Amino acid sequence: MIENTTPAPDGARRTGKTACVELWSAIATGPGTRFDIEETFVAGDRATIRWRFWMADGRSLRGVNLMRVADGKIVEAMGYVKG
Repeated sequence: MIENTTPAPDGARRTGKTACVELWSAIATGPGTRFDIEETFVAGDRATIRWRFWMADGRSLRGVNLMRVADGKIVEAMGYVKG
């Protein structure tokens, strides 16, 4: 399950491997875009990842993902963007 950062205020929820991979693939493969990981913190089955996303036009946004892992797989991810 992924809760995306859009539409505001709560984001769209994607459930299931296919829907989650589809969303991440669309975000991560956009021409001229990239993610920079700024910090990762792991505690047990939880991870917090602070990142900066660079858009093709040179603008960027900062955000954070809160993730939960079970059996070596991401089972929950919630994304938040600094507004």
